[in-house]
Amino acid sequence: MSQTPQAKGLWLPFLILAGTCLLFSLVLPFFPVDETRYLSVAWEMKVHDSFIVPIQNALPYSHKPPLLFWLINLDWLLFGVNEGTLRFIPLIFSLFNVCLVYRIALQLWEDRKLALNAAVILGSTFAYLLWSSIIMFDVLLSFWVLIAVSALIRAGKEGRFGPFALAGVAIGGGILTKGPVVLVYILPVALFAFWWRPRGEVTPRWYAWTFLSLLIGIAVVLVWLIPAALTGGEVYRKAILWGQTVNRMANSFAHKRPLWWYFQWVPVLLAPWIFFAPFWRGCRRLTLDAGTKLVLTWIAGGFVVFSLLSGKQVHYLIPLIPACSLLMAKAVSCCEESGRRFQLPIAAFYLLVGAAIMTLTFLKQGRALHSFDLGELRIAAGGLLLLGAALSFPKPRDTSAALKLVAASTLPFVALVVVGCHTFSGRYDIHAVSAAVLKKQQEGYQVLHQGKYHGQYHFMGRLQQPLLELEGSDEIRRYAQTHEKVALVTYPREDQAVPPDEAFFRQPFRSKQVVLWNSRGILQNLEGAKAAVSTAQGE
Repeated sequence: MSQTPQAKGLWLPFLILAGTCLLFSLVLPFFPVDETRYLSVAWEMKVHDSFIVPIQNALPYSHKPPLLFWLINLDWLLFGVNEGTLRFIPLIFSLFNVCLVYRIALQLWEDRKLALNAAVILGSTFAYLLWSSIIMFDVLLSFWVLIAVSALIRAGKEGRFGPFALAGVAIGGGILTKGPVVLVYILPVALFAFWWRPRGEVTPRWYAWTFLSLLIGIAVVLVWLIPAALTGGEVYRKAILWGQTVNRMANSFAHKRPLWWYFQWVPVLLAPWIFFAPFWRGCRRLTLDAGTKLVLTWIAGGFVVFSLLSGKQVHYLIPLIPACSLLMAKAVSCCEESGRRFQLPIAAFYLLVGAAIMTLTFLKQGRALHSFDLGELRIAAGGLLLLGAALSFPKPRDTSAALKLVAASTLPFVALVVVGCHTFSGRYDIHAVSAAVLKKQQEGYQVLHQGKYHGQYHFMGRLQQPLLELEGSDEIRRYAQTHEKVALVTYPREDQAVPPDEAFFRQPFRSKQVVLWNSRGILQNLEGAKAAVSTAQGE
């Protein structure tokens, strides 16, 4: 990448992303059930020496392809089994994504200032900051999407097959990351090239080569899929990829939400930039050049498809945030006014949030804040008030300076959120209960889990034996009555009494508690446990 003065400005999004990741690594636990589940799958792959077929609770895990699990095991190969370096895996891809957004902006508009603004916007968007530091698939998936989009732009300019081949490799990487869902982000850009490319330049050969790039992507996946299908067994073979990705998204009624569901999340996903006035002023002046058309195709295609699918989750839209950062930077470039405090709406946002939290801590909240420490919340609220006030005074020389000022404010904002949520996040730390499960297993106990077990304790406790999933009270009672050394994990309400002589361990967990019952506790509390088939453990 060219070492122009503008490119050197990438240090700002790098600093914000790295600072957030370091903060998360030092302070926050890995959150159940998703982060702990994916870490446990990687851990069990290592324990069972099964690096082709992912493993969960001693059985093949078909819900996700293996690329993230391979990266986690690579981290452990380089640094030993640890927790401290894991959050830097998504961070590395997040930094690559910032560079790729910068590159794509140059490909589309050849404007280095615009490209730098796009990179800064991406690296300081709250949702992107969060997902860049947690063990999930979406930032890694974004990397492959950006590679493919960049390749398609090159393909349009150069008219060679090479960029299509690179897009095919990216498709394969995306499928190995999260399954065929990667096509939802890439295919609209490829199929609607007749709109964003100059008229007459998109010929049947474009679509033939697009088809070949799909075949290349499939070929990349087959390198893993064939040995996985041969070694994972018939059930696993039927389930992988199509059975647990496309079918799950299209047919899942567990997450069924209305068509408009994603619209309500747009302000959250694009904060704080949704409050940045130059973006809205620039939108009125946007012209539909080729680059803008491509970005709109990218955003609209993914948004419409995901809105039509019954399975909806907020993080499905994370790979669209880079495209939104490009569109925002393009709009901001159309608003080159000076002498305006464009950061004021965002300063007001910080002030309002800080004032609201501070006020709430002095009111009767019932149980609304019972999981938080009021002192921590007041410190965070006071910090937000100071941050909002500090952001109000500077008068940036132009919109780019205002943009950098707002971006720089996001790192202290994240730090204050972490401070305010410190006690609350501690309720998600499952190290202690995982250690208790490990201790019982080492003492020869069979540890039961009422209802679906998502593998949340395996890596946190470094477990090497599975937990036995039992759903019904009768089934659990029969097992406890016929086995001498039994322990049971359940998630009763927080106000349910747990006599010390009936449990090996208990701790607050999310809005409830997690209890490791002994045999007496199982028989005494089985009905209560039945009523508490926990929503806390579900997805």
